[in-house]
Amino acid sequence: MLTFTRSSAYSVFKSTREKKDDTNRLCLHAAKNALCAGQLVLREHADFDITNISFRNFSAPFIIDESDVRYYYQDYIRYNDGEYPDILSDKEICHVNAECSQSIWVVVNVKPEALSGLCRFDAVVKTNVGEFAFPCSVRIYNVTVPDADKSSFCLEYFLDPFTSLTGGRWGEDRLKFLSSYAESLTMIRNNSLDVCVIPLLTDGNSRRVGETEWELDFSYVEKYIDFMMQRVPTQRVAIRSIIASVNGDTLPVIDYDGSVFSEKYDTPVSNAWMYAYFNGIYKLFERKGMLDMLNFRLQDEPHYTDCWIWAREICEKVAPGIKCGEPLDEHPSGLGLQGYIDTYIPRINVYEEGADYYDRMRKDGKELWVYSCCFPEEPWFVNKFIDHPHIHSRMMSWGCFARRITGFLHWGYNYWSETSLYGTAPGARFKGDGFIVYPDKENLRVIPSDRLLATAEGIIEYELLHIVAEKAPAEADAICSSVIRRFNEYNDEPDNLDYARIRLLQAAEDAAQ
Repeated sequence: MLTFTRSSAYSVFKSTREKKDDTNRLCLHAAKNALCAGQLVLREHADFDITNISFRNFSAPFIIDESDVRYYYQDYIRYNDGEYPDILSDKEICHVNAECSQSIWVVVNVKPEALSGLCRFDAVVKTNVGEFAFPCSVRIYNVTVPDADKSSFCLEYFLDPFTSLTGGRWGEDRLKFLSSYAESLTMIRNNSLDVCVIPLLTDGNSRRVGETEWELDFSYVEKYIDFMMQRVPTQRVAIRSIIASVNGDTLPVIDYDGSVFSEKYDTPVSNAWMYAYFNGIYKLFERKGMLDMLNFRLQDEPHYTDCWIWAREICEKVAPGIKCGEPLDEHPSGLGLQGYIDTYIPRINVYEEGADYYDRMRKDGKELWVYSCCFPEEPWFVNKFIDHPHIHSRMMSWGCFARRITGFLHWGYNYWSETSLYGTAPGARFKGDGFIVYPDKENLRVIPSDRLLATAEGIIEYELLHIVAEKAPAEADAICSSVIRRFNEYNDEPDNLDYARIRLLQAAEDAAQ
């Protein structure tokens, strides 16, 4: 059996071979209140089965112990142009074909109260042809990453919590699925909760009671927000856009029987509806003492600004002081919303096109995020596609730090259409962009991906860069620029990121003293 290791920056394919200087020793580096990961790799001339993985002989259990370590088998998605590593499976037994490399991800969660220092342990892989031990070590640096709800960076994934996979909307099966979503969102440090309000209003007893009057039941909106916030450290709540996206000029309105119809913007009905909608949300958050967390999206990727500005003016009257921001897939829209928008969220290529303008808006006090959604599809931009190296998902937050951007939004977390252009169909164009996690309907849970884990590592590294920048801004910039300068100008060699990570941890430890 051939055994070797790889860092988490590497994509391990079935065809991956060992390097001349490879060993079977896995060396990890981490901050406190953070995770770190690496890979064990096995390869054999004949088929074999991996039947058990255990972690033993911890030299310093006061630093980490067996409960802090878990494993995933690397699994693959096949497209017309090849097979790519992405799914992280925790199945008990893994069959490996002859002349194929099998990666096992080792993920270590370091508690905030862990002591700094070095902890050694053994990862023992049991197969039907023998046991194989991998010596492992984790160096914990004396610096603590802040909790996600207190972090300097915001991450928001568009989530479809009620995808039609199982059970009723609020049955036990659905709640178990939602708990799994929450666990994965916590792992990735998603701290801006996306909430799509209309389906939750229709779950309640919301009704139209007059031509321009509604009785809106926000009990399920509150139930969903409470359920998620009890499980996911949350810094803000973002209400999903209500106006039809891109070139749309209509919005969903609840009718007398509780059904939903489309109404054109700026009519007596839509004006009254928007007042009721914004007022209800504002009052809910006011009652809960959460107005400082509330943010609105109005129209996703608006190509014409009239609808967006119409909604923004109503929002300002009904919900004064609440920030409104929007994903922008065209630079002219960003220009057209000047004076109205509080949070600019240009797509990464749109940001690079209009960087001078967006940076000026940031300096003028506006909040600046970026996002990706299918586009840009040019391979020279970092992105979250399965056929990109998963290191790109990690580098996205480094790019945000390099450009002084404080948040990242991505569509979509779990838009599980097998036939879509953004899914896992063999001919998908934007491979896996809607599959950051995978469905496990049998066990009522979601399964993580390489890209989810890489995103989590990248968010942690953003926080470390921020810690360094508070004491040594030039050093933080130098470390960051060794990895990425712009979203289309970077060095994605895994060894380069590994070196930068260690350098970053050392600098963050110094800055924290």
